[in-house]
Amino acid sequence: MDLDNFFEQNHKCYDRFTFDRIFKILLLNDYSNEESKDLILFNCAVSSIIFQERIDNNFYKKIKVEDLISTDLQELKNEIFNSKLSKHTLDII
Repeated sequence: MDLDNFFEQNHKCYDRFTFDRIFKILLLNDYSNEESKDLILFNCAVSSIIFQERIDNNFYKKIKVEDLISTDLQELKNEIFNSKLSKHTLDII
């Protein structure tokens, strides 16, 4: 993996979905969780939510390649879906 080229294409890391995607790619390329976190911090522009929700609270240690989506992101998707579904249902009534 050409890290310079990879981070040139993935230098913005402003949301948790992007962080997890980049992080998993690094894990798949045999970097540890600590190395992956450090590579992202040194090579990407990260938002405060990334720093707080992934780095500062050590959530990055829980991220696994085999997980399709992190539990907190699945909950977020469910919330959004339920919110849209409720609004749509109310619009029909």
